[in-house]
Amino acid sequence: MTEEKNGGVHRDPFADPSAVLKGSDPSDIAERAGVPFQEGCFRLSFMRWELFISHPDLSFHAPKFLDTYVVKLLAFLYLAKAKAGPLASRWVPYRELKDGLFYAKSFSETVEEKLCRRFGEDLEGMGRACEALGARKVDQGDLGMVIDTFPRLPLLLIAWRGDEEFPPNLRILFDASATDYLNAFELRMLCGEVSSRVISIADGRLEPPSPHDSMVDPG
Repeated sequence: MTEEKNGGVHRDPFADPSAVLKGSDPSDIAERAGVPFQEGCFRLSFMRWELFISHPDLSFHAPKFLDTYVVKLLAFLYLAKAKAGPLASRWVPYRELKDGLFYAKSFSETVEEKLCRRFGEDLEGMGRACEALGARKVDQGDLGMVIDTFPRLPLLLIAWRGDEEFPPNLRILFDASATDYLNAFELRMLCGEVSSRVISIADGRLEPPSPHDSMVDPG
């Protein structure tokens, strides 16, 4: 991921969320985001693991397999943008999110279709890989899995096996409140991070550590 370019000048995507976080009361941020703030650190649950961001210096600590540029950026954005709204408890497709229609084609091609190509004939493998990330099964389609990413950003993955009339299909749904925390473009990034790990686990290229074994010392 490259830095945004504005008028010929490269803009650091961390600049805006960092300014918000540094200029805000950490207890207010924690309340809006639904995360604890203890001993100078925000503690964000992310799937089965925890991410830590200190305040005000904003150092980032995460298990090694989650210690990436994009996960760090998403964590900063989640804290900076959180609006303290409750879950709507209503699932919607990506295109129905605010500005989702603009990115819907790209989202379908780069996330949903990629997952469907890998798991259309291997729903059992998809279920096992999702469970390794802390997902829980729900009664949707031929396989429904809910993955809790950040505290108020659950994802619902629904897959259908193909048959003689229809090919396999897979869709990702969001709580209708999702854009209170990340915008549509950022949610696409989030789904890319989650889906790539689901595929890597199923392919045997990633064995995520247990949360206990990967505990991070933010100090």
